Amino acid sequence: MDTSRKYRSESGITLLEVMVAVAVASITLVSLISLVSSAITMEDNARKVTEATVIADSMMKEIERTGYPEVGYKEGLVDEDDSTGFAFKQNVIESPIEDVRIVQIQVLWDKGKNSVDLAGYIAKR
Repeated sequence: MDTSRKYRSESGITLLEVMVAVAVASITLVSLISLVSSAITMEDNARKVTEATVIADSMMKEIERTGYPEVGYKEGLVDEDDSTGFAFKQNVIESPIEDVRIVQIQVLWDKGKNSVDLAGYIAKR
């Protein structure tokens, strides 16, 4: 028996089989591209949330370091040189407890579409 004849296919691949294979490959590639795009967007959002949280925490620590804060509201850019970056809103209000103030800090990005809020109580020393 001739072994080369055993491994040769007489029928070949039909056009329908090729079209099905291309369709399956196309669906797989589109799914993978969508998955990668979604992962990049989620990573960017997570990075910005982390950065905003660090900014809010450092602002709160600075207020704690300087002492008992004055009642009032202020807002502005975190970095004055970077107008596309993070902005903040800081609100200091009286609390029902004597000699204790509530400090609320909000850090915003993407033109205010997303934000991180942090609140704390600071007592008079």
